[in-house]
Amino acid sequence: MKEVTSLLILQNVMLTCSWSLDDVCDADDIKCQNPQMLTPGEITYGQCYRNAALRRLLQVSFLTCLKECMKTSTCSNVSYRRDWKMCDINGKINPEVELVQEHGCFSSNISSWSKKLVGKCATHNCAEGYKCVVKGEEITCEIAYCIGRPFAANAELDEPFGLSRDLGHGMKYVCTNRIQMIGKPFAVCRQTGKWKSMFICGEGSLVSHHKTAGQSTIHCANGYLCEPEAGVDGIKQLTNIFHTDLELEPFWWVNLGQVYTVLKVVSTNRMHSCCGNRLRKMLIHVEENLDTSNTELCGQFIGPAVSGQVIVTPCNTLPKGHLVKLTSVNTVPTVFHLTEVEVYGIE
Repeated sequence: MKEVTSLLILQNVMLTCSWSLDDVCDADDIKCQNPQMLTPGEITYGQCYRNAALRRLLQVSFLTCLKECMKTSTCSNVSYRRDWKMCDINGKINPEVELVQEHGCFSSNISSWSKKLVGKCATHNCAEGYKCVVKGEEITCEIAYCIGRPFAANAELDEPFGLSRDLGHGMKYVCTNRIQMIGKPFAVCRQTGKWKSMFICGEGSLVSHHKTAGQSTIHCANGYLCEPEAGVDGIKQLTNIFHTDLELEPFWWVNLGQVYTVLKVVSTNRMHSCCGNRLRKMLIHVEENLDTSNTELCGQFIGPAVSGQVIVTPCNTLPKGHLVKLTSVNTVPTVFHLTEVEVYGIE
C-alpha cells in the first residue's frame, strides 16, 4: 500500500512540475524555444482551467500565449492546448472556475515567468478589460475583453472549453429544465466591452400594467375613455381605448419605470367593427427616452389589422430600455387606437 501511495505522489509531482520548454514547444518553433530564456517558469501538465478565460487565442505558440497574458490586465495564468495551438488567457481564480484533468493541456502561472518577455508592456497598469499595446515608442491600453459573465438566467454554458470573454466572440448557451428559449442561443462580447445576451430562457412577466403612459395627441368621442392609461389598465372593452387625433405617424408610449429586457409586446386592436383596419403598419421601439436617437427596434406589424386582433410582436434582438413606443405609420393622416398593450420583459 505504501508503494502505491508513493507512486501516486511521484506521478503527481511529475504531472505538476517542470522547468523545461522541451515538451511545450514544437521542434521548428525557434521563437517558442527562446534560447535566451535561461530560467523558464513553472508548467503544470495534464491540467487546465475552464471558465476563467479572458481571451482565447487560436493558432498561437506557447510563447505568444505567455506574452499575451502579460499584456492583458488581471491575467494570472495561461492554459495551453498544444494539439489545437489554443491559448486561454485566464483571469483570477474564483469558485466559478474549474481545474480539470485534460490530456494534452498544460497551464502555467504567469508570476513564474520574467516580464522581460513583453518589453515596454512589462510595467503597464491597464484597467480591467484592457490590454497593453505598443505603438511606436509609446504604450497604450485597448479594450480586450468583457468583464464578468453575461446575463444568462435559467441557462448554462454549452462550450467544450468553457467560457471566454473575447471581443466580438459569442458563447453558446442552452436553457435548463426544458425551458423554452427566445432568441438566438448566444451571448456576445461586443466591441464596446459589454455583454449582449441574444436569448432569454422563459417568457418573462408583464411589466407594463398600470405604468405611466402617454401619446402624441388625444381625440375622443362621447362615452369613450381615450386617455393613454387605457392602454395599460388591463380592461379590454369596446369603449376602453387610447385614441389619437389624425396624424401621419401618431404614437403611444409606456414608461416601465426601470430598465427591462423586453421579450415581446402584445397589442389588442380596437374592438369596434368600424375601425380595426385603420392600423396598417406599426413600429415598436424600446428606448431610454422619447428621443429616437437612442432607440432599438423590437419589431413591426404589417396589416391591415382587423377589429379586436391580438398582435404578438416578439423582440428578437432583446432590446433593453424603460420606455416602449408604438408608432402607427400611414400615407395619409390617420388616428391610432388600441384597446390594450402588454409588454413582457425581465429585469
